[in-house]
Amino acid sequence: MKLFRTIAVMMVLSSCAKKEVPDVPPIFNDPNWTRVEIAGGREAHAVYGDIDDTLMVSTLTEIYQTTDKGKTWKKTKVNNQPIYGFLSVKDTIFGLQANSLKDKANEKLATFSQYFSLDKGFTWDRCAKYDISEERSQEYAVVFLDYQTKIKIKENLEPINGNPDHNYILKSDIEVLKNGFSEILKVPFNNQLTNLHLDKLGRLYVSATRSIHDKNTGKALAAEKNEPAIIYISKKNVRELID
Repeated sequence: MKLFRTIAVMMVLSSCAKKEVPDVPPIFNDPNWTRVEIAGGREAHAVYGDIDDTLMVSTLTEIYQTTDKGKTWKKTKVNNQPIYGFLSVKDTIFGLQANSLKDKANEKLATFSQYFSLDKGFTWDRCAKYDISEERSQEYAVVFLDYQTKIKIKENLEPINGNPDHNYILKSDIEVLKNGFSEILKVPFNNQLTNLHLDKLGRLYVSATRSIHDKNTGKALAAEKNEPAIIYISKKNVRELID
């Protein structure tokens, strides 16, 4: 009889120890941020436009558009890879497909565009078709509030067994750089971050993946099971969250 009780207690303790990530995460409700999802997108990357008009988002393998504040999404292009930046030149938008290069200031760049759009990303055409240069670049995961203030994704790494060439990728931070000083913008979400965008009202868009990190250690805990691409949007001008 004692043996059966012992087994029963062990089964209860074992079930309590398991940490399951729910298929549907708790409803996100924050006074300063809105969460928008693209079902099945897995990762959000580059963002262009604004949520009140037309918003364009690149996911792990596609580009999507929404014109109804994220209620519905239209797939406008399949890339089979992320687009790391949308570069606007007058009335043309270029999709930047690489992010491995660095400039003289050792900042990461989004580079190289095979495709462009003349209608806010609803349709795309090849640069080579019109003999348009594919060599383009802009700073990656960086937005500028003014000449003195910029906001960037700060990558955090932890060497494996003390080897700086092999690292654990910890949760990224949002770093605010102003007049030579740096601070971390506190946010109410723990997803891995990939990119930033600023709209004409000064609202900050933070692209994220389904990977969830521990708020204390920064190490990955789990992943959201419904595999959304996630965008967090500040409800007000981001200056109000910094100052």
